[in-house]
Amino acid sequence: MNYIDIILGVLLLLAAINGFRKGFVVELASFAALILGIWGAIRFSYIASDFMVEHFDFTSRHLGVISFLVTFVVIVILVHMVGKVADNFVKAAQLGFINRLAGLFFGFVKSALILSVVLMVFDTIDDNKHIISQEAKENSRVYEPMKMLVPNIFPFVKFWTKDIQNGEKADEGADEKASS
Repeated sequence: MNYIDIILGVLLLLAAINGFRKGFVVELASFAALILGIWGAIRFSYIASDFMVEHFDFTSRHLGVISFLVTFVVIVILVHMVGKVADNFVKAAQLGFINRLAGLFFGFVKSALILSVVLMVFDTIDDNKHIISQEAKENSRVYEPMKMLVPNIFPFVKFWTKDIQNGEKADEGADEKASS
């Protein structure tokens, strides 16, 4: 066990405690708000953009970004409100402890998936930089299994990381040819 294991372990422990504290319903609503907010803002920000132009005569070169953010925030608030209502039903049904246990599990799993993506991206970036030594990665009991969690669950991610690595190597080759 090394410092990587301790850092990842502490992050997972904090996520599990936070999940227990908030409960499953609120944790799920937060996660859904993020996913739906991003998706909805990508798909429907043009509505906010049209509304701002039509009703407020708002024109700016940043209109796309502002409408994306407005749409994202509105969706996140709406999903959180639905989550709070659902959480109140769970509390009224006196399922609080089950909700908290499920929240602990969900918080842990959600954070493990997020950390897996972060480690995959970091490993791609760190390939040439050596921010974390290869020895530290190899001596870690958690680093490699955590990094491979998302690719093992979602196999298409393996191709994505290979494309990123190939893209970086292609860019490096282009840089070398340009400097010659």
